[in-house]
Amino acid sequence: MFKRAGAGLPVPSAGEWFFALSFVIRQTRKNHLWMRIFIFSLLLSMVAETMESQRLQTPFERNNNYTGRYDEVMVFYRELARKHANVKLVEAGPSDVPSFPLSTVILSSRKQFTPEKVRKAGKAVLLINGGIHPGEADGIEAAMLFARDMVTDPRLVALLDRITVVILPVYNVGGSLLRNGTTRVNQNGPDVYGFRGNAQYLDLNRDFIKCDSRNALSFSELFRYWDPEVLLETHTTDGADYPYVLTLIASQRHKLQTELGNYFYKRLLPQLYRTVSEQRLEMIPYVHSAGDPATGIYDFLDYPRYSTGYAALFHCMGIMAESHMLKPFAARVSAQRLLMTKLSETLAGQASDVIAVRREARQAAVQRKVHDIRWQLDTAFVDSLLFSGYELGRKSSSVTGFERYYFDHSKPYTKKVPHYNTSRPVSSVEVPEYYVVPGVYEAVIERLRANGIRMRRLERDSLIEAEYYRIGELRSAAKPYEGHFPHREFALERVKGQRPYFKGDYLIPVRQDAIRYVVETLEPDAHDSFFRWNFFDGILQRKEYFSDFLFEEIAGAILDKDPTLKADFQIRKAREPAFAADPHAMLEFIYSRSKYAEPGYMLYPIARCFPQD
Repeated sequence: MFKRAGAGLPVPSAGEWFFALSFVIRQTRKNHLWMRIFIFSLLLSMVAETMESQRLQTPFERNNNYTGRYDEVMVFYRELARKHANVKLVEAGPSDVPSFPLSTVILSSRKQFTPEKVRKAGKAVLLINGGIHPGEADGIEAAMLFARDMVTDPRLVALLDRITVVILPVYNVGGSLLRNGTTRVNQNGPDVYGFRGNAQYLDLNRDFIKCDSRNALSFSELFRYWDPEVLLETHTTDGADYPYVLTLIASQRHKLQTELGNYFYKRLLPQLYRTVSEQRLEMIPYVHSAGDPATGIYDFLDYPRYSTGYAALFHCMGIMAESHMLKPFAARVSAQRLLMTKLSETLAGQASDVIAVRREARQAAVQRKVHDIRWQLDTAFVDSLLFSGYELGRKSSSVTGFERYYFDHSKPYTKKVPHYNTSRPVSSVEVPEYYVVPGVYEAVIERLRANGIRMRRLERDSLIEAEYYRIGELRSAAKPYEGHFPHREFALERVKGQRPYFKGDYLIPVRQDAIRYVVETLEPDAHDSFFRWNFFDGILQRKEYFSDFLFEEIAGAILDKDPTLKADFQIRKAREPAFAADPHAMLEFIYSRSKYAEPGYMLYPIARCFPQD
């Protein structure tokens, strides 16, 4: 009837066990009721054991202080896709390890596994990014459990008629392969885990704009391909000690388009917090404080380099789920799994409204003539947050001999604490109709293309009259940050002029659905502009120079012929003693304003073209 179970042999199926059960019962005499009951109970237990053995398990379920290796994770998802028609595993572009591409797991009903089919069906899209920091492995395990739930629990399967879930099981492939048990010194399990940096030693949650990694370029294409309504990224946080297992960083409300920000913070997030708390898991916003949370909790200002800031550029509501490093690994996995489930339920219930408000946000953004490009937290506005924590104690350190602080678990409290959750724009710009980008800046073009930016090439050489920026005094990072020396502060002067562009250079219309991405990467003053990330550093160094002793005579003639320049020169000498005491600085002042100075020095090479240009 079926083969004997053993090493390398198949285990009897549940159907085969039931066949055996009915056969034995038929063969048993009616007056042997006790024997029939015994055999029935025995075979039922065998059926249950068989069904459990055939149930697809995660590495975590076999050991709740273990997170799966990259290959184990992918084996699980391949098997899940083999068993269930609502699952499809799709390659999603190169990663930082050539032999292991990024993969996506798509959960959707009716074989709707492409954005075209999903949009036609009116579904909202949830994108879950797991393992961006593989040492923070809670979300990797939680996503496997969640994916299995979504295709086996009838109540959750029904959600796939209203939403499609796209999971990146392990985004940081290179980091996941660098397994160890020591680099997360503050973390309570698992025993072994991946490394925060990728194969290039980059933090991928600082790479969404600059795209130094293959992962980030692939992610850009994937993100724009699926165009999700909500992005959930899973993390484990270091920092203060408090009772909460899970905290959330959400795309900053005041950086989102107004209607979308209001919807996110007044409808979607409140329902998410409420439904999670109904399952006896209390969540609060991310605990970003200056040591003691009781003195105040500050919103995390998510620049576009981070996932939630990047998502906001495309009117996607981003959430970073931060489980608490001191809680047991099993509790953290359970919390992330519950969050994924409740977020899916929330999004499914609001799918049509979320799609509509995003569409309105895009339309409003395209119509705006002035865009905010840089924000800062406004501490003049303070809200309050009901917070459970531990009092801060102080004692002498046995290691350093200095006073140290600690969180005193014998002194818990629940009280309202200051919550600084308002950001205000500090830099805005009137957007042009077009930018013109020289084709020679191939790295910039590559990133624009990966993000689906519409652009067309110039058909002939052109001298373009437009508005440009001249870079003034500039201060950059003294030490490398994620492979760059970002420009922190600089002056900008707007100038009108002509600049040659050539056949094949790129004309980029600003009024497209990705307007925020276009503006916030090409306007140099934006938080994470390509200029700040050193993509145009060639313009910051002269290519031609002057010799002081030779230019001295020429400088005098220049001043004699230009009374305005001469007056400016005398004023600066009078106002700045250091300038007046530096012969080279004075000659530089004159040279840089003369016809002899090279025109491209400190001139940002991207044209801002308005209708009258």
